[in-house]
Amino acid sequence: MEDQIIYRIRSFNRFYVRQIGLLQNSVLNTGYSLTEAHILNELRHNPNVTATSINEVLQIDEGYLSRVIKKLINLSLITKKQSTEDKRKYYLNLTNKGIEEHQILDDLSSKSVREQIENLSKPQQLELVDFMTSITKLLK
Repeated sequence: MEDQIIYRIRSFNRFYVRQIGLLQNSVLNTGYSLTEAHILNELRHNPNVTATSINEVLQIDEGYLSRVIKKLINLSLITKKQSTEDKRKYYLNLTNKGIEEHQILDDLSSKSVREQIENLSKPQQLELVDFMTSITKLLK
């Protein structure tokens, strides 16, 4: 029974990964990786945070996170400023260009979801959201 449950969960995961386009080289054909998009999103909603704070949310390899942050700095999407209180800390923020790029990603993401659910009735859309809420609650 447990093997069947695992098989069905993995099958759903594969379906959903394809459904939302995560197997593409970039998120929504923007040129940004999923990790880059998530970092931009974190910084948009939580300005002036450290890489450690981002990693607490995203839970990715610290070395990889460091390389991605460096890339985003080089692309002028984020800034890194040393703390005046603790010289070991650096605060990350979006630049104006980073805010614009995040907005593009956000708009494209909303458009993608809208297109995925447009053939569902309003009750079906609400049912889908309820299922997603249940999955989230169960897995937390």
